[in-house]
Amino acid sequence: MLALLPSLYSFAGPGPSVAARSATLCSPSIPAQIPISRLARTIGAPVMSVEDKGVMRTEVESGADAVFAVIDKNGDGSVSRAEMTEHLLKAGYNEAAVEVIFAKLDSDADGELSKEELREGFAKFAPLREAPGLGAFNAKFVDEINSDADALFAAVDADGGGSISKEELREHLKRETDYSFKAISAIFRLLDANGDGAVERHELREAFVKHSALRLALGQGPNFK
Repeated sequence: MLALLPSLYSFAGPGPSVAARSATLCSPSIPAQIPISRLARTIGAPVMSVEDKGVMRTEVESGADAVFAVIDKNGDGSVSRAEMTEHLLKAGYNEAAVEVIFAKLDSDADGELSKEELREGFAKFAPLREAPGLGAFNAKFVDEINSDADALFAAVDADGGGSISKEELREHLKRETDYSFKAISAIFRLLDANGDGAVERHELREAFVKHSALRLALGQGPNFK
């Protein structure tokens, strides 16, 4: 956490120590408002390539595709500026930071992000792969996140069968969110890692740890736990 914060956030003027900032961002009782961060201000140039990090391209693309599925709430196959803004504001970013990030990702400047554009952004800009609401930021809090995943699992597994069906997930998300049916199907495919048609407890836990965007979208736990 302490190593991550300086690479993502920039605070103007004198302020609290890094440790104090960390405590603030991780507190479930204090709403986080991220100012124009170093992530947003330096995203114009690749920070570190996938090859430099030794990360396989397929893994990066998988992470980007998961984020895309979560943010594309209407399931139309693109992420609008409004969808990105809604998602990242919930993650604690301010509107100016979101605008900078969106503009850099929208390589053809058409006002929407394609799946390929988000993949390219994840490949070029390493900080995105660790940023709150986008990457694996929450991987540092596995025990707490597992508890959140278990609470959601119990709420969605309506028949108590020990797994979540697509119908159960659809009923829960249509009641609690404004995701379209098509978007819910994409999220189900993301959660059902082994493709057996049901989401097991361990699959939900693993998805929550791996994708902070998913955890944020489904509303379990504080944003920066």
